Amino acid sequence: MKPRLVIVMLLVLALAVPASMLAQQNSKAEKEVQAVVDKLQQANLKGGDEAIAVFDKYYTDDFVRIMPSGATFTKADLLDGWRTGKNKVNSSELSDIKIHMYRNTAVVTAITNAKSSIRGETMSGKSRYTRIFVKQGDIWQCVLYQNTPLKQ
Repeated sequence: MKPRLVIVMLLVLALAVPASMLAQQNSKAEKEVQAVVDKLQQANLKGGDEAIAVFDKYYTDDFVRIMPSGATFTKADLLDGWRTGKNKVNSSELSDIKIHMYRNTAVVTAITNAKSSIRGETMSGKSRYTRIFVKQGDIWQCVLYQNTPLKQ
């Protein structure tokens, strides 16, 4: 009976250690993704050259933004919008942020209360957004951003 107990204990330990290591890695990755979300939020509010630099760094080259109307914009479209002044965020607050980790992919959902105009499409009020990030090298980059207005 004792050898079986020892084997079971070793098996439990062998499974528990990788799980705890994975939890620590996810916790670190969640913090990294949260830091990028914060940087993107601040860049939206500041606009101009600072926004361009942040979005250029943290958006993948094949990034897509899906607007509430269903219109889509690429990274190039959005960077151009900041360069030409077609993008303007007057206010934006995030709440109910949730980050779900899947190895080198993160799915972020949140509620944003914003007043903005992105390439001529105005938005005002609360919406729920989803952002998908992938880790490329040492940087978490956003590949997709979509938001849906919440009914008041």
